[in-house]
Amino acid sequence: MENDMNRNERIQRLLAAIPGLSDYRLELVDRVVSVFSQSWDVHRAPESDIISDGSLVDFGDVLRLHHSFSREPFSKDKFEFALETVLKVSGSAAQLAPRGTRGFDISIAGQKFSLKTEAAKGIRLKKLHISKFMELGGGQWGDNPDDLIGLRQQFLDNLAGINRILVLRALRKGAPDYLYELVEIPKSLLEMAKDGRFEMRLKSKQYPKPGYCFVEKNVESLFSLYFDGGGERKLQIKDLMKELCIVHATWRFEEHQQDQA
Repeated sequence: MENDMNRNERIQRLLAAIPGLSDYRLELVDRVVSVFSQSWDVHRAPESDIISDGSLVDFGDVLRLHHSFSREPFSKDKFEFALETVLKVSGSAAQLAPRGTRGFDISIAGQKFSLKTEAAKGIRLKKLHISKFMELGGGQWGDNPDDLIGLRQQFLDNLAGINRILVLRALRKGAPDYLYELVEIPKSLLEMAKDGRFEMRLKSKQYPKPGYCFVEKNVESLFSLYFDGGGERKLQIKDLMKELCIVHATWRFEEHQQDQA
């Protein structure tokens, strides 16, 4: 009953405010409301312990509202805040990590999550590429292949401080539709890097020299760590097989078309 009263009060407050809006503000309200009437297709994995039926719809609405004003893919900071908000609305215990925290971005039901996004122009459906999993600012790194051992240990130490990894992937970016998916990379899969095969690119003009840690099983490549020797000194995850991951949810919706008067 109380929820019904709050809902009715909100509706009446909005109705009372509309006549005082300028033409442009009225157009903005009209644009926002029209988003919710456009066709879409959403899906959640029944076994997902992160995305509920309610948060599936709520997060999808945030994506649709974003793209009613922008063609740019959802950014990492928007992902963080939107996920926290919709999970709290659905009753989940979610809290963003304090600003500047290394390793994890949000805690959900007591578990520490690292959140990533993928939206490159050449994104591939069946393989994930995390262009910046973490920074590699410290430790010995020059042109000695043995330096890669310490860089890998930085990665493993980072993993030790988190429980789970989620990636929001923008697979299609408008004209005519958008397609997002929420994928979990199993931590146990990434931990297999401890037995990976190293290769430093000694002929590279970069310094420190870039290198790889290839993770394989029965000669099949599962993914690789790329130690980027450029100015950012960052760690990338390349060619990670999506079939080894968990797809928690997908959202597909048409590019917003404003009605013509």
